[in-house]
Amino acid sequence: MHPVEFRQLAKVHGTFANTFGEVSPIYLWTVANWRKYSELSAISFITGQWYHWTTYNKQNNHVEWRVKWLNVAPTSYLGVIVYLTTTNELNPLKTSLTQLSRLLSNNPRPVVIFHEGDFDADDIQKSLSNILGNHTPLGFERIRFSNHLIQPRPVGDHRWPLKYTDMCRFFTLMLPNHPLLTLFTYYWRLDAHSYIFGPKPIEDPFEIMQKRQIQYAFIMASEEADYYAVGLWSFFHEFLDSHCLKPSIALRQTHTDLFGNYSLYIIFTNFAIANVSLFRDHSLIRAWLHAVDRNGGIYRYRWGDAPIHTLALTQFLSQNHIVRLRYFGYMHQREYICADGIKGEVCKAQVKPFLAQNGIEYLYYQDGCHPSPRNPLCHYYPEIKL
Repeated sequence: MHPVEFRQLAKVHGTFANTFGEVSPIYLWTVANWRKYSELSAISFITGQWYHWTTYNKQNNHVEWRVKWLNVAPTSYLGVIVYLTTTNELNPLKTSLTQLSRLLSNNPRPVVIFHEGDFDADDIQKSLSNILGNHTPLGFERIRFSNHLIQPRPVGDHRWPLKYTDMCRFFTLMLPNHPLLTLFTYYWRLDAHSYIFGPKPIEDPFEIMQKRQIQYAFIMASEEADYYAVGLWSFFHEFLDSHCLKPSIALRQTHTDLFGNYSLYIIFTNFAIANVSLFRDHSLIRAWLHAVDRNGGIYRYRWGDAPIHTLALTQFLSQNHIVRLRYFGYMHQREYICADGIKGEVCKAQVKPFLAQNGIEYLYYQDGCHPSPRNPLCHYYPEIKL
């Protein structure tokens, strides 16, 4: 795409000023780095210019993202833990960060909180940095989503908050293309309601993934509601046909029922550790994510990042590049799983501190699988139990 075409198309998305005197920083960055970052500029256009960024040139002329780290600067850039949240979720976020500080105390990793401006206050940032402690780097990245007036309207009787679909889009393809992630090899996505737990500090999952050359790790498998996946299965097969591809063995074994229909089984992506390059640089995965974005199904049908990513992972990655982590416990909202071998009263005792809300039916995922261990995604991939 030529820079002029890029500028014209970007104006459609409502993120550029109507006059040349108010050019967006992202456009200046794109033009200045056009040849070297032509691929990234195309990605940025597809995501609707959802944030502004600034860069600085180092002496070697490489563009690097600048982060204001609280507590301490990272001593390693192997991995980063990321959240997208709001101050409405401040209390569960504090619990999530507390659990990170406890279980990763042997090897603290950088944490970055993406937000839309409500975490700008110094007192909030300071309180969260205190929870993590002096040895854990903490950064805050303010982002801005596309003009909501241009988003496709929902189809059908189901309605969902726009912030939720923004979140789905963010984790589907925006996050892997954020310049901050170019600093790191892996990213670990968590939600504010994501709690890792266990009786003692755990082994660093980033180091495990690097040592074993793993591209993607998850912890739970679930099932998507059919009304959140309207048209997704057929659209994926149209994509495969357009690229002269056939469904992989993994896709057939984990995503089709006895009659060849879409099984709706998904990887629970509220906990996901991925190689930064996976969703950014893998040509077919990138093409699939861009096709999804252009389709608008995330906003029209509430396609989630979980089924979108699960289809790509099972189709394009070999079985030994994906693992399920089973050596610590995990809870997300009301679903939870204990580490492999931890059952009964011991499991209940470990998760009890997080069962705080009365009247909530908490769901124990047997072996981390829903609706049952017969979910084919549950044991299809190698498991790390330590």
